[in-house]
Amino acid sequence: MCNDDVSPVPLTGADQVVMNHGGWYYGFTIKETAGSTADVVVYDNASTNTGTILEQISLGPKESAREFYPGSIRVSNGVYVDVVSGAVAGSIRVG
Repeated sequence: MCNDDVSPVPLTGADQVVMNHGGWYYGFTIKETAGSTADVVVYDNASTNTGTILEQISLGPKESAREFYPGSIRVSNGVYVDVVSGAVAGSIRVG
């Protein structure tokens, strides 16, 4: 997959389907927005918080994190974001 095909999908702040089919996962940028802590899990799944875990992200108050995988990671089913706790903003990169 060419990096020209990477698209950021904005996070809603709640659990969400980012991509509902197989494709490529390139990473994330995320920030805790409420001054508390946040935990987010990204799955290879098209509709729910099960399947292969792609990322487990834990953030402190107002902390941010980012990862970019130029070679990408193949996802078989899609990408699902589970906001386990806290308030977050950012995006997930897929192709």
